[in-house]
Amino acid sequence: MPQPRITDQLHRAADAVPARRPDRLHASALALMLTDRSARGIADRLGHLIYSGELGQGLHLPTVRALAAALHVGPTTIASALAQLRQRGLIHSDRRHGSVVRGPGRLAGRRYASLPARVRLDLSTAFPDPALLPDLAGPMAEAVLGTHWRSYPDDTVDPHLAAVLDPSWPFEAEDFTVTSGAHDAVHRIADVLLHPYDRVVVEEVAAASLLDIVEDHRAQATPVVCDDEGPLPEALELALTTRPRMLLFQSRMASPHGHALSRRRAQALVPMLADRDIVIVEQDTAHELAPTPDVSLGEYLPAQTLLVRSWNKSHGPHLRVGALAGIRRVVSRVRARQKATGSWPSVLTQRALAQMLADPQAQAAIRLARTRYRQRRRRMVRALHEHGLAPTGVAGLSVWVHVRDAPTAIRSLAADGIGIASGTPFVAYGDGRSHVRIATTLHHDQHTHIARILGEAHRG
Repeated sequence: MPQPRITDQLHRAADAVPARRPDRLHASALALMLTDRSARGIADRLGHLIYSGELGQGLHLPTVRALAAALHVGPTTIASALAQLRQRGLIHSDRRHGSVVRGPGRLAGRRYASLPARVRLDLSTAFPDPALLPDLAGPMAEAVLGTHWRSYPDDTVDPHLAAVLDPSWPFEAEDFTVTSGAHDAVHRIADVLLHPYDRVVVEEVAAASLLDIVEDHRAQATPVVCDDEGPLPEALELALTTRPRMLLFQSRMASPHGHALSRRRAQALVPMLADRDIVIVEQDTAHELAPTPDVSLGEYLPAQTLLVRSWNKSHGPHLRVGALAGIRRVVSRVRARQKATGSWPSVLTQRALAQMLADPQAQAAIRLARTRYRQRRRRMVRALHEHGLAPTGVAGLSVWVHVRDAPTAIRSLAADGIGIASGTPFVAYGDGRSHVRIATTLHHDQHTHIARILGEAHRG
C-alpha cells in the first residue's frame, strides 16, 4: 500500500488542533517525521523535506520551545538544527515571524557572497598581491601572434598547454580538459555526478564557494575532521558509512584550515577508498606557490580520481584557466557540455599561460612570490601565537584561528578599516565554536594590531 505524502500526514495531524493557522505546522505533527533527534539529524531531515517540496515556501515552522518539547530534546538541539538550515539558506528566522521556509531554490554562491565587502585593508579573501604576479603583457602578445584567432579552434584544449602540463601531472590521467578556473571545473563535475540528496564528503573547514556548489546541487555535505596532514583516517572511515557519491578535497594551498596532505596520510587513506563507488575530486589551486610536496590520491587511485588545478592565484586573476584531468567518463561529459555551450576558456589565454609556465622570468617571479607568501603567513602566525592564539595548518594563503568572540573582533577591526572573514561560511555544520580566517597574501604592517584585537576577543 503506498505511503501517504508527508504533507498529508502533517495536515491531518494539524487538523486535530482547532483554530490552527494553515501556513503553520504543529510541533507534534512534525515530530512524527523526525526519527534522528540529533541537531544534525533534524536539520538533514527538514532539509530533505524542503528540497523535495513537502515543506513549501512560506510555511512557518514550530517554535524552538514547542519542537523541543514534542521531540523530548533540549532547546539547544533545536536551535542548532535551525541554525544549520539558515546557514544552508533553506529557512529565514526573525523574532516577529519565527522560522519560515524559504524553499530550496538555487543558492547562487550564498556562502561566498556573505563574505564582507572591501575595506581599507581587505584580508577577508586571499587575493593575490599584484606586485608578485609575473608579467602578462608579453605572453599574451606572443599568444596573439602565434594563434589563428580569427577562426574557431579545432579543439577546446590548446595543444601547447597540454604539452606543458602533461609531464607535471602527478598521475596518468585517462582524459584531460580545460575550464574557466578551478571552481568552474568543480561545478561542472558536480553537474555530471551529483543528484539531490547525494552525500559529499568535505573537509570540516572548506572553501565557502565549494560548499555553495554542494548546496546548489541539493547535495548534503558530510564533513571530516582534519589535522595538519589532511583528513583523519578515523573521521573519513566514519564519513564513508554514509555511502557518499563524492569526496571533495582541497590539497595544499587551497585549504582554509592550512593543512597539506602528507604521503604518510595519503597511504593511510587509500585502503579506505579503494574499490568504493566514490569519485575523489582534488582541488589543488595555487599549487605553484606551495612550499609542501605534491601528493595526490590519484597516484594510488587514478581510476577514481579527478584532479583540478588553476593559476589565477600565482599567475594572475585574469588567467581564468583550470585544468581537469582524470576519469574519462566524467571528463568527456564535461567537455561535451562545453562544446555544446561554447563555454571553454579562450585559446589565447591558454596559450599565454603555456608560455608563462615555460618562461624562465615568470618562473623566477613565481619562486619569489612563493617565498614572500610563506614569510607573510609565518609573520601572522607568529603574531597570533604571541597573543595567546593557536592558528592551524602548515601552509596556505590564509590563517584559520579559533576566537571565543569572533563577531566582536571582526567589528572592532572593521571599524579600523581592516576586514577579516568570519569562519561560519567555511564550515558545513560547525561545532559551536567561532573562528576567523585572515588572508595573508597582501603586504602590510598590521599583524600585531590584528593579533592583539583577536587575542582580547578570545580572552573575553
